[in-house]
Amino acid sequence: MRWMVGAPVEDTICVAQLLLAGIPSRYPNVKIISSHLGGALPMLMQRIDNQYEWESPGAPEKPSTAARRLWYDTVGHGHVPAIRAAAETVGASRLVLGTDFPYESGDLFRRAISYIPDGLGEDDGAAVLDGNAAALLGLG
Repeated sequence: MRWMVGAPVEDTICVAQLLLAGIPSRYPNVKIISSHLGGALPMLMQRIDNQYEWESPGAPEKPSTAARRLWYDTVGHGHVPAIRAAAETVGASRLVLGTDFPYESGDLFRRAISYIPDGLGEDDGAAVLDGNAAALLGLG
């Protein structure tokens, strides 16, 4: 299970460490993109917010606020509830297209793209597939 479970757990731990260390607020001009929708971050965000003051008392801001300063790729393996949870947690405007290429190909690769408007609707889906990356890169 090292790859199927371990990789998203590592993503979750990495993002949580960045948030609790205050990296997003200390370096507001640095653009950080987490892969795999931030791992389990969308499902754990409320728990992190509830417990950060005693577990990480030096955190400069609420973790859910800091999480909205980062960007996240949409690699969720076509799981619509996952992309919906990420959009509700960090905002659809913080999601950029990710496909997990070359690990996903064929139908899985196509689903990595088609599930975005399926889960987020046409407007947010179009922004994720096109506009958000331009905003991230300062191109639009």
